[in-house]
Amino acid sequence: MVYRCFVFRGQVVGLAFFVLWLCWPFQVLHAQDYEPGYIVLNTNDTLYGSIKNRNDGALYKKIRFKDKHGKVNRYTAENLLGYKAGIYTYESLWYREESQFFKFDYYSRPGYGEKVFLKVLAKGHLSCYAKEFIHDDNDYVDEFELFLRNGDQTMARATQGIFGLKKKRLTGYFWDCPKLVEKINNNTITKPLDVVTYYNEFCGPVKN
Repeated sequence: MVYRCFVFRGQVVGLAFFVLWLCWPFQVLHAQDYEPGYIVLNTNDTLYGSIKNRNDGALYKKIRFKDKHGKVNRYTAENLLGYKAGIYTYESLWYREESQFFKFDYYSRPGYGEKVFLKVLAKGHLSCYAKEFIHDDNDYVDEFELFLRNGDQTMARATQGIFGLKKKRLTGYFWDCPKLVEKINNNTITKPLDVVTYYNEFCGPVKN
């Protein structure tokens, strides 16, 4: 009976170690997941290597850059003009978010707020960025789109979650492109990147 208990306990312990052995490598690999890319220094020099900008449930304020020799350095948005990790490009921009009575305003004004990395979704006279953030309740990385015109210091949030484009806010933001506003309000254009495409093609500074 004692021998059987010993074997049974050994099987349980062995099974537990086996499960841990299966799971451990995947956790470590995920935690050390670097992607090929580059960084652009404030001097406009570009360095190629590997980038890691997040871990499980965390977005790094200091991204990790590993050069071709395996040396790792950390950079904040103040240290870089931008970087690329995998298929995504990020720019360092001044960013400030303000709220009053459930109304949110977004600014990109030099010296106002802090410098952050914003994911680049589209570039042009009108650009579209994504602000990534962490949900406090489940550590899930989410994002929302922001429009920014060249020379402007005010950004416009593109969508209101599952409810689509923020029509009222965008009507005011795109005062210089009434045809775009009309298409947004009649649901001819419903996606942020389609807004960018239309604006840059028909409402840019040369196309007025």
